[in-house]
Amino acid sequence: MDKIKVAVSSVVGYASAALFNGILVVTKETNTGVFNWLKTTFGHHWIGQGILTILVFALVTLITMSLYKGNELTDKLSAKLIITTVVSTLLSIFIIASFYITHL
Repeated sequence: MDKIKVAVSSVVGYASAALFNGILVVTKETNTGVFNWLKTTFGHHWIGQGILTILVFALVTLITMSLYKGNELTDKLSAKLIITTVVSTLLSIFIIASFYITHL
């Protein structure tokens, strides 16, 4: 398996999962239907959130692996991967923190 393809795909999967998780936190806290569905389907809303986030990561990673055609890790690509990881993490934190700060 091509290590570059795995690295790039994992970063894209992580970024998608981080943003999905942030959005799902806000959605389930503002929509009792989503909250109750997660609780009923998975036994606890946090378990459901974790499972769905892992599924997003796995699916996006696999899809990206099938689509990504690059085969060389350049400095530019490394920088993009780092920036993508940092920005998606900070954006997810911002989404969650902004919601809870405004609803305290």
